[in-house]
Amino acid sequence: MPVIEITSFEASEALLVNPSLFSMVLDIVSTAEGFISAYGGLQVEDKKTAYLSLTWESMECYKRAVANPRYPEMATKLSAAIVGNPDTLDYNFVEFRKDHTPSFDAPVTELCTMQLREGRKAEELEAVLEPMHNVIAAAGFSGFHPPPTYGDFVGKSGLFLVTSGWDSAKDHPAARNNTTKPWVDKIHETVEVVSLVHVDFHKCT
Repeated sequence: MPVIEITSFEASEALLVNPSLFSMVLDIVSTAEGFISAYGGLQVEDKKTAYLSLTWESMECYKRAVANPRYPEMATKLSAAIVGNPDTLDYNFVEFRKDHTPSFDAPVTELCTMQLREGRKAEELEAVLEPMHNVIAAAGFSGFHPPPTYGDFVGKSGLFLVTSGWDSAKDHPAARNNTTKPWVDKIHETVEVVSLVHVDFHKCT
């Protein structure tokens, strides 16, 4: 499966006014070998944290792109969109188990970061997530964009990112009912939720 590069930062006033600034990254990465797509968006909850996601065919493709002398120019181009120094951005990489694009193409994308509890194993989380996702898909919740997916953070043992697509952030809490509660409880026995946000991703073109 492809590797997803994700970073977040405080959006500048220029980006808040003109979200198309996300597409500036395409000037650098669009011709890179193994580049697939880019998504940018703002967090729904605080309306000021920006998220940028780049999809690569593999980590090797990303590493070759970074080695290109032009790649540092991406940070320079993004400087107009960022509050602070773009050189200090923290980049994370996720290898999803299934195609993540249905979640990212939805009007709102749920991003839930989970850390395995001490003594727990990834197989235990997988044994709960897969059937829970099947239950959610079968329930036909309003505003839900199946299928959800999840993946491992590269180089960060026991850390996972779970994604789901929704029409709006308000549709997500409405899906927490007697049908899903037993599965959610099982998940919380296995992991700690590090963060849960919703992002209005748009594909950069």
